[in-house]
Amino acid sequence: MIQALKLYKENIKYIENSFKYDINKEVIEGTNNLIKCIKRIAFGYKKYSHLVARIFLIQGIIKE
Repeated sequence: MIQALKLYKENIKYIENSFKYDINKEVIEGTNNLIKCIKRIAFGYKKYSHLVARIFLIQGIIKE
């Protein structure tokens, strides 16, 4: 019990952030999987900026 309380006190700011922000592991894993799929499909891009633009377009961050 004492060890659990000590762990809680050490990580209180991280616990508070998990309630404050609406990002969880599933969202991050989904984004990583999307980027990996785009990298496989877009193997022949000559510029890195084209890959980044494609990721932003598919995510809906920027418009065409």
